Amino acid sequence: MAEPPRPRTPAEKVAQMSGSIEKPSIDGRHSAADRVVEANLYGDHVVSGEVPIMKREGSIVVNIEDTLRNYEDHVDSITFNRSVHNAMRKFARNLILRKIKSGQSSSSAADTVAQQRKLQLEQFVKATKVLLLTYEKIYESKEPVDLATKRMLGPQLQYFVNCMLSKFNFKNRVAVRALKFYADSLLLLGELVKAEETLETAQNIAFQCFNPTDMDLYDILRDRANVLTRLGNKEETAGILEQCITIIEQLDGEDMLLKETDLLNELAQVHVNTGNLAYANTLLERSLSIRESIHGPSGLEICETLGRLAMLRNKMGEPVQAHSQLQRVMRIQERHDVPRHEFSGTLCNMAAVNAALGEHEKSKVLYQSVLATQERQYGQWYPEIATTLSNLAMVHMALGEYEEARDALNRTRKIRSRIYGKNHPLVASTLTNLASVIYTMGDFKEAMNLNEQALEIQNACYPDAHPLVAVTLKNMAMIENSTGNLDKAKALYERVLRMEEAIYGELHPAVASTLNNLADTVLEQGETAKAAVLFQRAMETNEIVFGKDHPDIARNLNNLGRAFKEMGDYEGAKSKLTQALDMKQKRYGDSHVNLVPTLMNLGDLFNLTKQ
Repeated sequence: MAEPPRPRTPAEKVAQMSGSIEKPSIDGRHSAADRVVEANLYGDHVVSGEVPIMKREGSIVVNIEDTLRNYEDHVDSITFNRSVHNAMRKFARNLILRKIKSGQSSSSAADTVAQQRKLQLEQFVKATKVLLLTYEKIYESKEPVDLATKRMLGPQLQYFVNCMLSKFNFKNRVAVRALKFYADSLLLLGELVKAEETLETAQNIAFQCFNPTDMDLYDILRDRANVLTRLGNKEETAGILEQCITIIEQLDGEDMLLKETDLLNELAQVHVNTGNLAYANTLLERSLSIRESIHGPSGLEICETLGRLAMLRNKMGEPVQAHSQLQRVMRIQERHDVPRHEFSGTLCNMAAVNAALGEHEKSKVLYQSVLATQERQYGQWYPEIATTLSNLAMVHMALGEYEEARDALNRTRKIRSRIYGKNHPLVASTLTNLASVIYTMGDFKEAMNLNEQALEIQNACYPDAHPLVAVTLKNMAMIENSTGNLDKAKALYERVLRMEEAIYGELHPAVASTLNNLADTVLEQGETAKAAVLFQRAMETNEIVFGKDHPDIARNLNNLGRAFKEMGDYEGAKSKLTQALDMKQKRYGDSHVNLVPTLMNLGDLFNLTKQ
């Protein structure tokens, strides 16, 4: 037998009458956290249709209300939209009818409506301030507990943003800040597209309401540029960064000059990613010049730009010059007594340069030193520890220490999954790297499974044409090639090539790499002439991007020599392979492991020609 309905409490009766003030929905969910926020937004009344879980006096927000005393942010005037006016009129009508039925006068109805509207606004603004202040205190923190708190605050931020944009027509500084923090919480969940859309909304409000040189507008533009970079939208990123530079150039002060150098550094990285290395170098030299004019050639503040220049030199095939610049950075940091854990970035850069020089043991020692320092400073679950482990795994790979590489990446995966969740893009990148290790160990089935997991996450986070999606597809093509599925491998490489040309254009190192891989597959299918054309195009691309003395050119010559050998053009093969060997000997000496592939190809050629 069904239980009879229980009598309504006085609070529920009041709630029924005031239920015309609608709540914005949050994707159909209504959590306890949302009800806490509602209790603060709507005062002591329980929202219609909800069981009275808690009232305002017992909520979490009230417990931190004391922090409001130190929060002096100015709240601009708030304009009600039509739906709010209608809701208020309906609320007033219900209130008047109730008073008439109880024998009260309706002469003060207008005052009551005004007071109720004012009270609701005050409650909403007050609760918003508390939430924003709470988030602002941990906004730049990378501590795991703070990252977890930011993720937890995400749904509450979403609720307030919905109220601001759909219930109250907020177009002010508070709305922009709420959108900024909400986008940050979305990034922690790996929801890059939603984060970019949120920041675009904030940007549009800022353009309408703020002065063209307002620093809050500048901050939103910077945040959006960072998200667009992660989404692979490099052209729009460059445009927004140039807007930021225009804003800063109109403002005076040394701090504005330093902000300009930060922007130049970021813009340079965008051009590095698009393969425009010469222009990136120009931007970094300009940034370094500004910082040296302010802090001198030995100032600690020049180290970041010097480090970026060093890594650009490394990418341009000049690891010796890169090594020299990083040594300068280390001398400056030692002179300024920089703590060891803050030295980690420079040591990681030095490790990467050592790897480029073929000194993998030195690289491993440096990464292990950085890892030990980070673990002492931060514990086991810090985001940067995952990055160091991932880099260390790649060095283990180069040294043939595959089990150590696998273990390092499994630990990286656990850290990132715990901090960001299992469906975050960083977890996908870790899966891709882990798949490469497993592939090298010969477990092609498990490697393909890991790549498919990574691709599923990436497809949910990124647009269709994204650099990291291309990397995963390229790895899958490599597995298909190794298992003898040459047609599938060729189709995947051709798909990657179209994707990378759409992202970067035709003149980019990633495009050259895919051309090489596609040529290898075509060569195995017996299409030697087509393979030679693809190898030639890859080499010409690298010559334009890097110049003719880059190590990649030696690899391209080696591949061309292989193609000519298969075509029966033994003289052409000998010429290309000899050029490749000479370049490698000049760069690495006579006994370096990088000479082995070319020496083996020359040996095969000499056997064929009986030389």
